[in-house]
Amino acid sequence: MDVAKVLSDLRAYKAQLDEAIAIFDRLAHQRGKRGRPIGVPSKRRPVSAEARERMAAAQRKRWAAARKASAKAKP
Repeated sequence: MDVAKVLSDLRAYKAQLDEAIAIFDRLAHQRGKRGRPIGVPSKRRPVSAEARERMAAAQRKRWAAARKASAKAKP
């Protein structure tokens, strides 16, 4: 058994493992990023005060209906 050959094979295998670990490390870090990148403006459109008031009134109406339904359900 040639020790030098075994040693060179092990070093080659270690290089392959290091490369695979680096690839998986990059993939793991890329998955953790969420949301909009820094410096990219939001695509949200501004909402007028009148539209906000209409949305608030509609939500209050939904809450009232939900409270009424839960009051009926409770004897």
